[in-house]
Amino acid sequence: PNQSRMATVQSKAQVTAVLLFAAIATGIIVLKKYRVIGGKKIEEEEKDDTHNNDALLSNCSTPSVNAFVDVSCNCQRILTPNTITLAYASTTGTCQSLAKKLQEELVKKDATGKIIQIVPIAEVDFWDELLNQEQEDDVIITESNAPILILFIPTWSNGTPPPSATNLTNALAEIRSDWRVASNPLAASRLCVSAFGMGSTEYDNATFCKPVKDSIKDLVALGASKFCEVGMGDDAVGDYRTQFGAWAQKCVAGCLDRNNAATSSTSCCNGNDSSNNGTCCGGNQKESSGVCGSTEKLDSRDDSADDDEDDYSDYDESDEEAEPDVMDLEDIGTAMQNSSKKKKNSNSREPKEMVTPKQAAALKKEGYKLIGTHSAVKLCRWTKHQLRGRGGCYKHTFYGITSYQCMEATPSLACANKCVFCWRHHKNPVGKEWRWKTDDAKFIVDEAVKTHVKMIKEAKGIPGVRPERWLEAHTVRHCALSLVGEPIMYPHIGDLLGELHKRKISTYLVTNGQHPQAIESLRPITQLYVSVDAPTPESLEAIDRPLFKDAWERLRTSLKSLKDKGQRTVARLTVVKGWNSDEVEGYAKLIALGRVSLVEVKGVTFCGKSDASNLNMSNTPWHHEVVQITKKLQEELAKMTAAGGADAPPEYALACEHKHSCSVLLARVDQFAADDPITGERKWRTWVDYEKFQELAARNEADPSFTFSVTDYLADTPSWAEFGATEEGFDPTDKRHRRKKKHPKYTKFDEAGIPTHDQDGAPIDDSERDRLRGLMKAREAEIGEEISVMEYKGGEKKILDARLMFRGLVVEK
Repeated sequence: PNQSRMATVQSKAQVTAVLLFAAIATGIIVLKKYRVIGGKKIEEEEKDDTHNNDALLSNCSTPSVNAFVDVSCNCQRILTPNTITLAYASTTGTCQSLAKKLQEELVKKDATGKIIQIVPIAEVDFWDELLNQEQEDDVIITESNAPILILFIPTWSNGTPPPSATNLTNALAEIRSDWRVASNPLAASRLCVSAFGMGSTEYDNATFCKPVKDSIKDLVALGASKFCEVGMGDDAVGDYRTQFGAWAQKCVAGCLDRNNAATSSTSCCNGNDSSNNGTCCGGNQKESSGVCGSTEKLDSRDDSADDDEDDYSDYDESDEEAEPDVMDLEDIGTAMQNSSKKKKNSNSREPKEMVTPKQAAALKKEGYKLIGTHSAVKLCRWTKHQLRGRGGCYKHTFYGITSYQCMEATPSLACANKCVFCWRHHKNPVGKEWRWKTDDAKFIVDEAVKTHVKMIKEAKGIPGVRPERWLEAHTVRHCALSLVGEPIMYPHIGDLLGELHKRKISTYLVTNGQHPQAIESLRPITQLYVSVDAPTPESLEAIDRPLFKDAWERLRTSLKSLKDKGQRTVARLTVVKGWNSDEVEGYAKLIALGRVSLVEVKGVTFCGKSDASNLNMSNTPWHHEVVQITKKLQEELAKMTAAGGADAPPEYALACEHKHSCSVLLARVDQFAADDPITGERKWRTWVDYEKFQELAARNEADPSFTFSVTDYLADTPSWAEFGATEEGFDPTDKRHRRKKKHPKYTKFDEAGIPTHDQDGAPIDDSERDRLRGLMKAREAEIGEEISVMEYKGGEKKILDARLMFRGLVVEK
């Protein structure tokens, strides 16, 4: 979409909010209300709204030993005496689960005499909650009934809070700096605070759990007091459950016995800066920031703070016994003793295994077959599709691979980014450099091929599998090193590529451009990709969430090194509407740095809602939108070419498309186009002569001084694969399969998005088109004529575009 078409929707959102509240008030929309007593959700009877509210407030106003107020109730303010408020922000679901676990433990104890309420930080107005509390004259706030606020906040990237917590951090910073606010405004309420943060020391020790540390500092500066020091869980180490348990024991004790908080030996730091022995949180040394941190990392093989498992999987191994996300507090002592024994028995210099037991369980559930200590393979859905004659992947269309003979693999499950659009949902480890046990390259290739062929054999029973293709699939001919993680991190990546070439397996390697030295020293391969996920440093930071602080410069350096590669190089753009679909000029400048052979522009694949991602279906572009973006990119590159200069890019043109996967290919004209001297008709040669490549790679292996170039192993692109062909990139030897209820209602559209052809490809008459045009006008009057981006507190962005209203309609056939 054009940047000029992106309009702000603040006024529209306000109007929508007014209409929503009006609808609620008039009963058009009914909000269900419920309470949770003793940890169980109890739905209120459906009565008149006023009666429901009165009953709810009546139930919540009286403190109860086992009362828990759910977020939907939200009937007690944070500074209300005899309340414990657990406020969380969560990006992967971990902090939310920890908050719920602490709530369960507090409810179990039967001795708080307090209302316990749990609420997302994003839904709290902290200006109002912290500054506008009206104190009742007959209520005297003492240490025993003082309100308690416990925060659970993860770290985003470079020490910043996640989008779902920025309202808290911004409000605290503004309150502290606002001259109109009296000093120590929270002192009168005697608010007691504590917190638990999640982070990763892989990013930077200085920014580890910084959002939660800063939030507690600000609250204390405003007059609150700490009743327990800040606890921290390290995603990189993988022992966050033990860390949380040790902190939670002291936090619960502090909540239960506020009367004796000044002298109790069971509370953590007892409201002061340090405990009696000068340390806090179970003997860990206190940092200069006033929070407690572990002086020693536990074995990363114990556990992991990885994301919650979801149900998006081709395979179901949920019957395997899984570790609990959070230990019961009663089990913490045993766990800490076991961890202590492991520390004493382990050699600190010995490299650890990359994948923790919990990460392994999560990856297996998603269908990954683990190999050794850091590698994996998985059967691609396109492999299964082409086995059944239902079409191949975009690599088949663009480059001529045989999808059912392609193995998807990785020699490194770890990655240096945590991209918001990653369909792997961040169940893999992260790291800047290799620090794990290293498996032999030949072992990895041997086991990967064996495991892949085993999965092919198991696929024989899939309905519709063609016997001749199934037999051919037992011989692996291509390897896509793009499964998960960063394959180029593997220290012996050159040896691994050589082992693949020895087996006559072509190599397609995808890297995120964060390891430029490894890219520069890489041996010749069939095709080398660098992911270009954003056009500016700011958008790269937001989208890729890189561990490296100099991620932008690393990407630029990696792209520059592609100029010196003799083989095919690709800049791969993954389009996420509302995130990185603008500023095409920035993409053109990056592509020009590497003078890459090819540019792939692909729409992001939405793989279902995940706690690890803020994406929704509206962020996935349609194929025609990807085509529009690619054409604009081509125009920007053409402008730079026409301007000339040392950094001018070569000429690029639209070569291929694969509508099935929303992908378009730009190719260098000087390398891949062959124009007929008589007719002037252009013929593309983007396919690969794989036998020729293997011959050239073998000569280079025997004599490294031998070099070869892109044009030495070209093959003709079939007409059905070229851009603009009626097949739209679908191989005519296969048959497109659609589910019974997934046939598109309309098959063609005009530029305005009005359907022109029906489900059978027949033209729609003028009267019907006029009716559809009227419906679109009504939709435009409702949401606006321009593309609108609605951004929510949690960072989610929803795209509204009336021109797409007919695109997703389906019929049953």
